[in-house]
Amino acid sequence: MEGQGRCLYEVLGLDKDASQEDIKKAFRKLALKLHPDKNPGDEEAGSKFQSLQRIYTVLSDPERREVYDQTGSLDDSEQLAGEDFDNLYNYFRNIYKEVTEDDIDGFAAGYRGSQEESDEVLQYYERFKGDMRQVFDWVMCSDEKKDAHRFRDIIVSAIEEGRAKQFPRFKPWSEKVAKQPRPKNPLAVKKKKSSKAQENDQQLIAQIRGTGAARMENAFAALEAKYCKPGAKGKRKGKDVELAEEDFAKAQQKLQSRKKDGAAVLADKPKKKRTW
Repeated sequence: MEGQGRCLYEVLGLDKDASQEDIKKAFRKLALKLHPDKNPGDEEAGSKFQSLQRIYTVLSDPERREVYDQTGSLDDSEQLAGEDFDNLYNYFRNIYKEVTEDDIDGFAAGYRGSQEESDEVLQYYERFKGDMRQVFDWVMCSDEKKDAHRFRDIIVSAIEEGRAKQFPRFKPWSEKVAKQPRPKNPLAVKKKKSSKAQENDQQLIAQIRGTGAARMENAFAALEAKYCKPGAKGKRKGKDVELAEEDFAKAQQKLQSRKKDGAAVLADKPKKKRTW
């Protein structure tokens, strides 16, 4: 994040005169968004999260922040302040409790549908001049599939009341969303599986794995019985697994049936006349 030449305040979405409370609030929002637990498919999630912590450590400290404001260098603000950032992640963990998925879900339940969310929707709508793709990228806990109609209602209401501008980019997106069916309950909190349900899932997985292993064992035993000579090298050790007589009889019947069908086809096929 900070290695791409971007201003640290810009990364947090703040102005340079932002208060410590603004910095803390912006950091918390981005931390919830970039936490590795919420981005399991992103290989760079860990480094992004650590970069965010590094930025916050500088801007939240008055001395480091002053050095950064004067030099514009994150490295200088670290070195001149005399802090060792090699173990920043551990340092961060000592100050703040670990953010769990339960914490994030709990925060999302209180944030979505709140006045704070509405204010931020309008804030980012103005900042990105109606580009709703970027609005959804920046508004916390948002999902365009579930929240498109809600966000549209917020913005349209603000436009009608004169609290927001009508941007050209917004109109086609708004018209597209208006034609789509509304989700039944976009603010519903997803229910977590009970411990009993999770236990049942684990038992089912174990059962499937066990059944698959048994089938594989029988398949190997059948191949062994057909192709391996008694006492041959490489023969599998342990208790021998034999095909049931009924299964063997069925296999024989299928083989005989295929032979008969093939013979019948050849018999019915007209013979070509020789031409001399």
